[in-house]
Amino acid sequence: MERARVTPSTNRVLPAFLLAAAAAISGCAADTQPETATAEGDIIGGVPARSAKLNAIGAIGYNYFGSWFPICTGTLINPHMVVTAEHCVNFVGDPSTELAFLVGYDVNNISTTNPDPTKVIPVKGVAWEDTVQGGVVGLGVDVAVMHLAADVPGVTPLDYAELTSDKVGLRFTAVGYGWQDMAHTAGTRKAGSLTLQQMGGRVFQAIYGSFDKFLADAAHWGFDPKDPNTAAQMQQLWDSYLLLDGVESWFGNGKTDAQDCHGDSGGPITLSINGKTTVFGTTSWGFDAANGLCELGGAFSTFGPVAMDFLAYQSACPMVPRAGTCLDLNTAERCIPPTEGGYKITTTDCSQLGQICGVDEAGELGCIDDPCEGIPAEGVCEGAVAKRCTKPEEGPRRVVTTDCGALGGSCGIENGEVACVDVPAQCDHQVCDQGTKLDSTCGACVSNICTVDPYCCNVQWDGICVNEVQTVCNETCPGAPFINKHAVPTARLFH
Repeated sequence: MERARVTPSTNRVLPAFLLAAAAAISGCAADTQPETATAEGDIIGGVPARSAKLNAIGAIGYNYFGSWFPICTGTLINPHMVVTAEHCVNFVGDPSTELAFLVGYDVNNISTTNPDPTKVIPVKGVAWEDTVQGGVVGLGVDVAVMHLAADVPGVTPLDYAELTSDKVGLRFTAVGYGWQDMAHTAGTRKAGSLTLQQMGGRVFQAIYGSFDKFLADAAHWGFDPKDPNTAAQMQQLWDSYLLLDGVESWFGNGKTDAQDCHGDSGGPITLSINGKTTVFGTTSWGFDAANGLCELGGAFSTFGPVAMDFLAYQSACPMVPRAGTCLDLNTAERCIPPTEGGYKITTTDCSQLGQICGVDEAGELGCIDDPCEGIPAEGVCEGAVAKRCTKPEEGPRRVVTTDCGALGGSCGIENGEVACVDVPAQCDHQVCDQGTKLDSTCGACVSNICTVDPYCCNVQWDGICVNEVQTVCNETCPGAPFINKHAVPTARLFH
């Protein structure tokens, strides 16, 4: 039986749609703060968008107990890349198994075991813009991309462009797959017109136009209009709820506008430019109404300079980290920036220089001297000490030594690799490997660990015991576990 352990919670319970936590406003009582929510759902008050011409706009499917559950909306902007919202993908551990791009007007009831390949496009990986933080819901530029494992058949990607201030006052069209009514009908594509009210600035200015009109609606936000403190408290809200300049804009709440809501997150806000439907941003967040729907329009993470640069990078260099990466022992890959001629993938063969790919002393990716130079592939024995180079799956290349004598054995070659041989049964594996329990006589490190954690010498040497090599013995195992940021939700609360 596996023993209990305490780990950080990364629950991914998704009963319906993803919700954002209400933003805390300093100096205001919690029960008087407006509740914000990421807007993920169909357009309320819009019209069905059945035409296959719109199939570049699809749903983000989450693998939920054998079905692709539509949690958000996304737009195909090149044959194998979908733009959506960061909060739609930043909680996922393995995009290749947990996410898919769902194509078509109706994306309900699609099985994960026998999906229609023209409706379900697998995902290879995800990335999101993370250089800008802050804003009401703390995500900064709420824009992400999904890199697809295959091109979407028979679908033409949509153009995208930077939103500029001369378009304030124009009516755009939003498209989404979420809530359509108070019954929370969802999963079919709808479209509705929304007016661009404001780019950046105060949220409530965009909604009400003036502070006096906002104050006149005090009861709507849970304030007592007769309380003499209400004006000061609402002034604080007025000044605190800010759209990030160059990042967020407010759409909707016009006289004949539709309303984005839960499930529209990541969906496009579009305008026809020279006869072409063009995407100018993604649905991000908004306010819930008392009837369980949404109201007053919504915030869109619009394509400003930062988002446009992010999309240009991801289009030219998909899946390439900004810092570059080693494709194998010898090959360094990076995406060169505009200052070097424009985003483009380049590779360098370090073996031609008698070196390997790695991180140099300045912390930059490059060609470096091989720390294992001179060590045979199988390793070498230096007396009772086994000396070898780490394997690719063990992390950065480096020399590892094991004192076999301290384990009660000797160094030798076993199965083509250097190893500790003739080790007593209770010391039949190293401290950095999971396996059977170890005896406290297997070395000082084992003895110290078993003193603080008897389980390791009485039951099994499991992953916790391996981690204690670092925390108790102050030694580092090769290939020590790292945290995958895609598996950890950032600045979001999922209900």
